[in-house]
Amino acid sequence: MKKKISRLWEKAKENRHLLVALGITLTVAIVYYLAWAIPQTFADSTHIGFESGRMDNNMWWASDARDYRDTGDNLFGNTEEETVLYRRPWLYPFIIGFLRNFTPFDPDYSLWAVQFVFWLATIGFTFGGVLRATKKMGLAIFATAIFWTHPSIIALTFHGMTEALNTLLLSIFAFIVLKPRETGEKWAENKDYWLIFLMSLLLVTKPTYQVQLAILLIYILAKSFKKWRILRFWGKISLALIPLWIQLLLSWQILGTPIVSDVAGPTLKYWTVTRVYAKAEDTTATLPEIAEILKDWTTKEEIAYLLNNKKATFSVYFNNLISEGLLADSYFIVNDNNSMNIAIMTLNKWHFYLHLLMLPLMGYLLLFNYKGRWEAIWMIYLTFLIQTLASGVSADQGDRLIITAMPLWIVAYATAFSHQLSLKE
Repeated sequence: MKKKISRLWEKAKENRHLLVALGITLTVAIVYYLAWAIPQTFADSTHIGFESGRMDNNMWWASDARDYRDTGDNLFGNTEEETVLYRRPWLYPFIIGFLRNFTPFDPDYSLWAVQFVFWLATIGFTFGGVLRATKKMGLAIFATAIFWTHPSIIALTFHGMTEALNTLLLSIFAFIVLKPRETGEKWAENKDYWLIFLMSLLLVTKPTYQVQLAILLIYILAKSFKKWRILRFWGKISLALIPLWIQLLLSWQILGTPIVSDVAGPTLKYWTVTRVYAKAEDTTATLPEIAEILKDWTTKEEIAYLLNNKKATFSVYFNNLISEGLLADSYFIVNDNNSMNIAIMTLNKWHFYLHLLMLPLMGYLLLFNYKGRWEAIWMIYLTFLIQTLASGVSADQGDRLIITAMPLWIVAYATAFSHQLSLKE
């Protein structure tokens, strides 16, 4: 035990500059967090804050949050409410249900505390990811500040929603992708399996990561073609997919059907097809009235309608993607004049300009730097792009569908910026 403590102390001394930089970053970030959260506690136009009389309403204000809460309570046998495990995969409801069942403290404050820790951990992994990719301490501090100064994730920590967990998992994914294989550490040799495991956790947090998981599996299988006949290889792949197997088993036991989520169907129908119908038919009917018209349409009929009205489909999709996503405000702040909401919208606008500016540069760098570290950046940037493009099928969600990808593009852009600096040197 003494030897382990001694080795840990030696390692801490070797990395003292890193630890001091991270410690200062986290301290300043906490002060910044409280500078937003405390005033919003007493604001009338927001669902954010620590006030005990409003905490329960804030945490479960959104219908999605109530779904997670009821599903979590159902997993632990604490409610007669019907589970929506077929729409809200198990991981986040399990965290909520566990806290509500076992915490000795107020469960709403306990969930906030856990999500606050998730936010701090995301800062740490984003810092580590940038430092690992660029080897520049100053750039890591600056790039990480882009994440923690954005108030949107701060707001999301006060709600029973998946975004704080989602953001943390993505920051860990980027951090592990950038782990060099030649370190000699056993877990680094199994990096691909850890990446599959993380993407599986993301899938059972938000079902939209089915595409990313499929691409990652295809990539790893293609890269490891010679290992295909090795039983151990498939055993590790199967173990890495354990979060997915749990979801399929739970849904099969509870619902009689193994399913990850059916959320894609209602999202397409009620957030895309209804808007395309309103635009294509030039109707004065409201979206709820249109939804009644479309409620019995099959997915095949919906897709056929979208293809037959391509102009309206593209118009709705890009409006959802840009106005309702990349340039959106916070989902939880009612008044547009709220200072926190103004800050969120301003930063989202500047981030959108940054994405446009970086798109050609990232394309160029990724095409001509396809080995070593850039292989990892390809994986990180592609994960970000797919998540962003997938958000275009939804609407009225604020920026929460896209904001969680911040650790991905921060690491990717910091690497590109560092590369350009190296070229100048």
